[in-house]
Amino acid sequence: MLWPNARIRHARNVEVQERVAAARRETPESEVWLGLLEAALDEGEDGATTWEAAVPTPVADRPVKAPVLSRTQVTLDGRAARGWVRRLLKVTPTVNPRRIDELALLEAAVCYDDARIDAMAATAGAEPHALRVLGQMAALPLLQACARRLASELPATWWEGYCPLCGAWPVVAEYAGLERQRRLRCGRCGTGWAIPLLRCVFCDETEHDKLGYLTPEAGEQTRKIEVCHTCKGYVKGVTTVRALAPWAILPPPG
Repeated sequence: MLWPNARIRHARNVEVQERVAAARRETPESEVWLGLLEAALDEGEDGATTWEAAVPTPVADRPVKAPVLSRTQVTLDGRAARGWVRRLLKVTPTVNPRRIDELALLEAAVCYDDARIDAMAATAGAEPHALRVLGQMAALPLLQACARRLASELPATWWEGYCPLCGAWPVVAEYAGLERQRRLRCGRCGTGWAIPLLRCVFCDETEHDKLGYLTPEAGEQTRKIEVCHTCKGYVKGVTTVRALAPWAILPPPG
């Protein structure tokens, strides 16, 4: 029996719950960020129908190196979107929700327009970095819905360092399977794409003597940090048996 106005909730991913709980124990100072991430993952499940209905049709004549979402028009359920962003604003102590336009923040975050978000923060008297993080968490449900629905639209090959779907920089490089194929993983939409080993994600440097990596300890082969001495960019690297799930940017339990 369902009570009036009851909201049907999906079963939660147990591994996600374990990782969030472990991260809370090990890094209690990250509680606000973890709370936002957990809320975004929940919204992606509970509000999947709403967000998938907003997935746009890709533009046919976009430039070759432009992400799939480039130049698209997104039509949202305004009430649902405002409500979602407002819920995040209310749990972020450094941001006054009454002084932020929810849809404008969501749009700026999806477009990766940090300058626009910083301007909103200045107007609202909020800390810019906090509002940037909140905006990106607000964008996760929509962007991950786009990744699910538009997977068939991704280019067969993509050698750029930014995400072929949403244009964000990767948060991790995976070395997957027995062949240790290098794949980059977007931390927003969760899209993964293959890229050559000896190539900087950010500046396309290919000279091997200008590329390197750092490991946490002698003999450690499962984790490292790729570094580029040309642009000073870096990205975390992990060895995996198979491609990571979109939520796997969370630190593992234990």
